[in-house]
Amino acid sequence: MKKTDFQRITLAEKPIIDDYFRRFPQYHSEHNFLTLFSWEHYSPCEYAVINDHLILSNTVNGRSTCHAPIGEFDPGMFEELLHFAKKHTGDCAIAFYEDKYIPYMKTHHPETPVYESRGCSEYYYRTEELAELSGQKYLNIRRQINRFNTKYQYTTEAITPDIITEIHEMLDKWSDAKNTEANIVLKEEVGAAHAALDNWDELGCEGLVIRVLPKNRIGAVAIWGEMNSETAVIHFEKGISQYKGIYKVINQETARLLQGRYEWINRESDMDVPGLREAKLRYHPEKCAKTWYIKRKEIV
Repeated sequence: MKKTDFQRITLAEKPIIDDYFRRFPQYHSEHNFLTLFSWEHYSPCEYAVINDHLILSNTVNGRSTCHAPIGEFDPGMFEELLHFAKKHTGDCAIAFYEDKYIPYMKTHHPETPVYESRGCSEYYYRTEELAELSGQKYLNIRRQINRFNTKYQYTTEAITPDIITEIHEMLDKWSDAKNTEANIVLKEEVGAAHAALDNWDELGCEGLVIRVLPKNRIGAVAIWGEMNSETAVIHFEKGISQYKGIYKVINQETARLLQGRYEWINRESDMDVPGLREAKLRYHPEKCAKTWYIKRKEIV
C-alpha cells in the first residue's frame, strides 16, 4: 500500500463507493457517500481499492486518518494498512466504524490501545417510535409539539429542485442568527448542507421543509439519505429558533415520512456537545453505531 494508490473522491466515484456500501452494509454516517462528498471542503476524502477492499482516508488541517478496510476481513490487508498508517497519518491513525477489527487488535496488537470515541458514536432510533411518540417517556416532547401547534399553523413540503434556492437562503439566515463564523463546526456543517443541495439529484438526497403560515416561510429543513436497506440517516436538520418547538415538529414529520420504508433512523452523533447529547438522549435511542480509533505513535 502506498500513497499513490489513493485518489480524491468526486461524484464520478459514487457508483464505486456505493457498491462497497451495498455489498458490505455500513451503519455509521462516515461511511455514506453523501457525507464523504458534502464535507469535502472541510475534510477532503481519498479512496483506494486494493484486493477488493475499499480504504478511505480523510484529511483535516493537513492531518490524515485512514478508515479500517471495508470488505471481507483480511488480516494481511489490515496489517498492510497499519504499516502504511505509521508513516502517512496524523495523530489519529486509523478510525474503526465496524467492531470486527477490535478483537483482532486486542489479540494481535495488545500493546496498541484502542480508544472508543463516545462523541462520534451515532444514535439509532426506531422510526415507529419517533413517528408516534407514544407513552409517558415522550410526554414532554408531545407537550412542546402541542404548544407549537397551538401557536402556529404549518404545512410540510418535500424538497425538490424548485425550492433549493429558498432553502439556501433559509440556511444563510440560520447561519447569521447562530454567528457560525465563530464556530468552525457549525460553519462547516452549513457549508456541507449547501453542497448537498447543490448536488441534490446526483447525490440522491431526500428532504422535507416546514412552512410556517400565513407567510409560508421555511421554518425548518431536514435532509436525509439511505444508510442501508433498514436505515435512513438524517444528515442535516435546521430550524429557525423564533418558532419554538419546530425541531420537535420536523423530527416527527420526518419520521412519519420514513415510517414503513425504514425500521431505523440514524440521527448521527453529539460530538461531545452536552446540550446536543441531552437533546438526542431525550428521544431514547435504542442503540449506537460506535466508533473507535488508534493513535499513530502507539501502533506496535
